[in-house]
Amino acid sequence: MAEKIKLLVNAVPLTNVVTGVGRYLRCVYTELERLGGDRLDIRYFTGAGLSRTMPHGPGDLTRWSLLARLFWKLPAYPALAVRLAVHARQERLFLRLAQGFDLYHEAGFFPFRTPPGVTTVFTIHDMSVYRHPECHPRERVLFMRRRLPRRAAWAARFLAVSAFAKAEAVDCLGLDPDAVDVTLLAPEAGFSPRRDPGLRERLARLGAPERYFLFVGSGDPRKNAWRIPGALARAGLAEPLVAVGWSGWDRQAGAGNVLSLGYLADLDLPDLYSGALALVYPSLYEGFGLPVAEAMACGCPVLISRRASLPEVGGDAAMYLEDPTDEAELAAGLARLAAEPALREDLAARGLARAAGFTWAGTARRTLDGFAAALSAGRRGPG
Repeated sequence: MAEKIKLLVNAVPLTNVVTGVGRYLRCVYTELERLGGDRLDIRYFTGAGLSRTMPHGPGDLTRWSLLARLFWKLPAYPALAVRLAVHARQERLFLRLAQGFDLYHEAGFFPFRTPPGVTTVFTIHDMSVYRHPECHPRERVLFMRRRLPRRAAWAARFLAVSAFAKAEAVDCLGLDPDAVDVTLLAPEAGFSPRRDPGLRERLARLGAPERYFLFVGSGDPRKNAWRIPGALARAGLAEPLVAVGWSGWDRQAGAGNVLSLGYLADLDLPDLYSGALALVYPSLYEGFGLPVAEAMACGCPVLISRRASLPEVGGDAAMYLEDPTDEAELAAGLARLAAEPALREDLAARGLARAAGFTWAGTARRTLDGFAAALSAGRRGPG
């Protein structure tokens, strides 16, 4: 039997509240442990050491949220100094612990420095710090632009979460397109339609009304969610927007017919998708757009913008906004969805069929192919 590949994963995003990158890591490595168990010897770097098992979020969510919000309130350059100091401390530890590994997979900001002989694979989610720097904290933009181009050059191979994300990375970082593999994301297995008699009771317990539109995501301004309340008012709709996700989405919205439920457990999301009139996702820029795939997998119609990666996800199963900044167009779409059950049923059926094509097992297989190609390409790294 061939010797297993020793794989080191930067799992620090999994020690935080699980949002996009953390969910990607959790889902793809659940499958890689299953599919590649006979080929991979996986260790997870937690920022404090190595673990044989994936970390699972902060132990004290309230304390973590408080510290995160305090950090966000710092002026740009003090915040940058804090970020650089934390990164330098983690990198020193990582460099020591990475000795003897064959392969290192980075899916966060940019690759750590590695010892000689360790091959790096870097997953790129989007290039929003280049395309929409105004939608990020100033310190994050400074941090990324200072390190990303040089550190990306250390990788032997790249994984991109969509064809759009690949094209963006090639354009912004000057990557060789042949060195970038597209590994589309997927909804988790638990995301499926909920039609049982207990659904309405569970939704009421969460705070959702009988009829509502849904937004799932963070407070990132590029999500463009702040326009939805105004569009609901313009359409004359009584149905509220239920907003779900960690961060300050409610602060972004300001006012309007919004029920902000905050950060919820993943187990609650299929219920919310299944009970909604539609997911409303007028994002200006996405590397993939996982809530869209999750909604479709739950039989929830989706109203999304025809920008960035979203048409790759929605295909012919979505209702599109040609200009997501046009409140009148958004209002018209919401009004149609509220008034036309046949339209919702058609979109739901198309969405279920579309979502079936996205699987984490397929993502994991393409990831394994990328790992093999990186090792075949030879060693790369600092220097």
